[in-house]
Amino acid sequence: MDPAGHQTMTPGKQRGLDTLATDEGVFAVLAIDHRESLKAVLEGDPSDAEVTDFKLDLIRGVGSLASGVMLEARYSLPHAIESGALPGSAGFMAALESQGYVGDPWAGPTTMMDGFSAADAKRLGASVAKLLLPYSPDRPEHAAMQEAVVAEVAARCDDLDLALLVEPVAFGMAPEDRTRIVVESARRLTDSGLDVLKVEFPGDPNDPSGWDSACAAVNDVVTVPWVLLSSGVTYEMYRAQLEVAYENGCSGFTGGRAIWSEMAKTEASGVDDALATVRERMRELRALTVERATPWRDC
Repeated sequence: MDPAGHQTMTPGKQRGLDTLATDEGVFAVLAIDHRESLKAVLEGDPSDAEVTDFKLDLIRGVGSLASGVMLEARYSLPHAIESGALPGSAGFMAALESQGYVGDPWAGPTTMMDGFSAADAKRLGASVAKLLLPYSPDRPEHAAMQEAVVAEVAARCDDLDLALLVEPVAFGMAPEDRTRIVVESARRLTDSGLDVLKVEFPGDPNDPSGWDSACAAVNDVVTVPWVLLSSGVTYEMYRAQLEVAYENGCSGFTGGRAIWSEMAKTEASGVDDALATVRERMRELRALTVERATPWRDC
């Protein structure tokens, strides 16, 4: 057992999480593993090369402010490494799933990306493997299939001594169901072999009075470190959510569109100003995270 009580956390996995975290042991991760959903918001009809260029520009501009970056094999791996855009001081997560945020998330179990595996991620030097998982306890048959997927991927990552982050997302849930679904999903998945849980904000966005208890409920059921995704909310909303999550044991953020969406929608003449805004957001969120988040080894 390691000092924080992580009975099955091997030194290799610990090292992976450390390389993804700040020196203080918290996660300030820029999520840029988006694929078709990113193409849909970029100006015009971008080619694959233009999507890659956007990602590399963002990583070059912001990567040094992040403790790590979340990437994928189609547009940003190995491109970010070969180009030198990803700083050597920043760890990275590698997405394994073939599905993104488009299509029907409930059509069947999550499948893995063609031509890229957890073993490929390990060979590239990934700190952590990442699995996006459409998941809702209100869909028991689908949830059972997804739990089997997590078990299989977790076993594969164990064999590779590669830490695994799982991101359950209950697409289309009603605000009034959010706390129940997010907390129950966390409870069911936390002991399924994953090493970090990436959580949708559990509070009803229309009722801030319940945010504290909702985050506390997540922290009560998880047995691994947890981080908060941004779910496409505004930057101001994301920061407010993080402040509450950090008061209740959250170990950091893996933020995407809330941080950089304006840059994706900006014409070339305004990119420098948009990038300056993104950089300031990353500085602010990293400082907040270092000050208030719970180090992953203390979970």
